[in-house]
Amino acid sequence: MTLTGFGIYNISHMLLSGFILMGVILQNLALGYVLPAAQCDLDLTLQQRGWLAAIPFSAVILTSYFWGWLADTRGRRPVMLFSMFISVIMSVLASFAPNLVSFAVLEFLSAIFMSGTTAVVYTYLGEFNDLRHRDKIVAFGSSFVGIGTVALPGISWLILPLEFSVPIHFLGITYRSWRLLIVACAVPYFICSILMIFAPESPKFLYSSGEYDKCLEVLKSIYAINKRTPADLYPVKNLAVEPQANKCGASKPAKSILASMRDQTVPLFQPPLLPWSLLACFVQFGIFATTNGFYVWFPSILNSLANHGATDMRICDILDETKTSAINETLIICDDKMNTSTFEHSIYIGLVFCSMYLIVGFVVDVVGKKLILVSVLSVTGLCGIGANLAANKNLAVVLFAIFQMSGACIGLMNAVNVELFPTKYRAMAICLSMMIGRVGSMAGSNLIGLFLETNCGASFYLFGGIIIVCAILCLTLPNRKREVAKKQTIEPTGNETHEPV
Repeated sequence: MTLTGFGIYNISHMLLSGFILMGVILQNLALGYVLPAAQCDLDLTLQQRGWLAAIPFSAVILTSYFWGWLADTRGRRPVMLFSMFISVIMSVLASFAPNLVSFAVLEFLSAIFMSGTTAVVYTYLGEFNDLRHRDKIVAFGSSFVGIGTVALPGISWLILPLEFSVPIHFLGITYRSWRLLIVACAVPYFICSILMIFAPESPKFLYSSGEYDKCLEVLKSIYAINKRTPADLYPVKNLAVEPQANKCGASKPAKSILASMRDQTVPLFQPPLLPWSLLACFVQFGIFATTNGFYVWFPSILNSLANHGATDMRICDILDETKTSAINETLIICDDKMNTSTFEHSIYIGLVFCSMYLIVGFVVDVVGKKLILVSVLSVTGLCGIGANLAANKNLAVVLFAIFQMSGACIGLMNAVNVELFPTKYRAMAICLSMMIGRVGSMAGSNLIGLFLETNCGASFYLFGGIIIVCAILCLTLPNRKREVAKKQTIEPTGNETHEPV
């Protein structure tokens, strides 16, 4: 892989994987903008909006093991290609859903297939780069998550204010702008699935599954594009046969699969790996619960602040006042209009979020993962608590925006996990911590929805405090040197699907 060089091919592959990640974010977080606009058509309460927003995360929790096993046995590329196509189809069907139940079912099915890509894309990106460039490429590819948080409010701003109503009588619905937004957010995913048809399988997977000739062809094509020379000049002519290579087409009985999963999971909860497993799971739970939990309510909160004239009030005072005035109305008229400043503020926050990813990508080799984790989590946690204490609305929005930046530490925590766990258990450790993180997303979105109705301030204090606790726990991380990571990479790794390096 090192002999293939670094150039146009690696950058092009990073862009493809990045756009796939952006598509995942658009699909994952679109409900944050769709649900406020759909609340009248689907007759949604705050609690219903909370569990609807948690659907994508619950789908990942339930199916990540299955998609991981499928990608390990059938390949990264076919799993991603199949899952993206089906997810797009389900999203389009969801835009025609006539009621709450059908909308929830179709969104859940779309999220199930979307999770197939989520489980594999980081590994697919990392396996096309050597150790020297892998961390930076994965970091820059992850920055498309931030780009997605900019694109989402931009697309919503273009579509949601459109005033059109197209009755579809046989379904009993009126096709409005929020339905079109669901389709628009699936378009990047559809484009990526078309491009994926022309992309090769991961050379690491081909090698691990014993397909040496195909692996060599992929390496030659990377070399030819990077070096701008004929593929025949690639200095490697044959690949060494690895004794433990297994054919991906071989079928395994369900009992042996379950036994293998047990053997990979149990050691993570035994000494000496137990403390690191618990730390990784707790930190990912806290970051996901805070970032994704608040993000699905972010448009609703910003919309309430934008529709309120006063600026010398705290966030929760404005939200409580808005809720009280709605309850005291004799005739309650459903209002699903989105203030344009909501989209504008969301774009600004997305730009900061994106720049945070880029900054981490540039400085991670110089400063180190541990210092960045502790610093970012401490600052964002304090800003979360300060967002509710700030007496000025504009200051509160700025602090609230910084609070969301804790999400930039998700990829860093995965990188730390790669160094903490032995190669044999690394994939399962990362898979497990990410799955617990998705549980946090689901729990966070529902808890915050409950707190916004009962005790708004508690949500900021609770989740801000959790992020600070995560920062304190990260102080216990070892200052692992890059040489250790380099040493680990020469161990046989097999088909590690969930390793986002």
